[in-house]
Amino acid sequence: MTPPIQSNSSLGRGQHRTQALGLIFCCAAAAATAAPLDAFLSATPELYAPKGVLEVGSDHMNEQLDFFRIRDTNALAAGTQAGDYHGAHVAGAWRMMDNAWLSGSLWQRRISGLSESYNFSSWQVAGQYRLLDGAGKLPALALRLSAWGNQAGDVGSSFAANAGVQALMPAGFLLQSIKVSQPADHNLQADLVGSWKLTPTTDVGVLLSAGSTRLSFDQLSGSVLNGGKVFQFAAIGNPSTVATAADGSQVLANTSKINVTDELAWRGNFLQAGINTAWNHGPWTLRAGYLWYAVQREGIDDVLAARGWSSYSQTRTIALEANYRIRPNLSIFARSQLSDTLIFNEMPVLYNTFSADLNGGKYSIYSVGLKADF
Repeated sequence: MTPPIQSNSSLGRGQHRTQALGLIFCCAAAAATAAPLDAFLSATPELYAPKGVLEVGSDHMNEQLDFFRIRDTNALAAGTQAGDYHGAHVAGAWRMMDNAWLSGSLWQRRISGLSESYNFSSWQVAGQYRLLDGAGKLPALALRLSAWGNQAGDVGSSFAANAGVQALMPAGFLLQSIKVSQPADHNLQADLVGSWKLTPTTDVGVLLSAGSTRLSFDQLSGSVLNGGKVFQFAAIGNPSTVATAADGSQVLANTSKINVTDELAWRGNFLQAGINTAWNHGPWTLRAGYLWYAVQREGIDDVLAARGWSSYSQTRTIALEANYRIRPNLSIFARSQLSDTLIFNEMPVLYNTFSADLNGGKYSIYSVGLKADF
């Protein structure tokens, strides 16, 4: 068998580079804040919801909503549906006792590539306990533990000869389609949150977090063209695949440049730090938060470096929110999350060797909804 084509920094770029955008999600098992809305964490949530809160919202991103034209920084997404996002979520929190809260959220997300759209389900559960109530210059201090994740059914792409993956195929094999079954990420996270009441209407918070991420998937499969015949293939570990044609004939395709464990099922550890503030006046509550996130992944970024491809391990997010109380226990809200990369820290499942270079583009998500407190 002829050895695989050697890749370099120019492969997956050039005239075929726009095709690579479709693989942001087609190999999703293999990129908005870590757990959703960490930028707004507070050690004293009872100041805004004495006993509990329930929120429902709709989340969006497209060219029309790109008010600051930040998607234009990524030439691959500008003017296309690639990167369009629609989601819906429900989130709630309950005050179990004076110093302890339980919270959870469910999200449905739909993300578009160039020609396909992909559906993800996201979840989060968390418990928070306030260690110190705070007084004077001393902050209220809380410890928060959470588990969260994202998952999909089958994600893939049916276009031919994607430049990024094709560069890693053996000579004579033309990629026709690729599919990842049951991609998912699973995350554990611990947060230390401090809050100060500066004035009767203003408070400030800080947070420091650490956590771990693990990706998983069921199977990598697809089809390749060789000698005028289409073969269906399925990965059987590293580095080989078995490819079978409709007439039962088989070939062994040496794909030594694709390590499915490192590239589609990586593990990593992350740190994040943030600061936020909230201001109340009459029916209005305004919030702003800043979050810095850094991740160290096992395997995948080393693979990218060896190929001379781009990788990203840090991101910064600014979150803004306006709440207006329309009834004593009911508010409407508008929220924006602006990030200097794709949302790979909120959805690690989106980060793989074939989408990593596209994570460098700026991104935003806009949300509207209702919030009830009790």
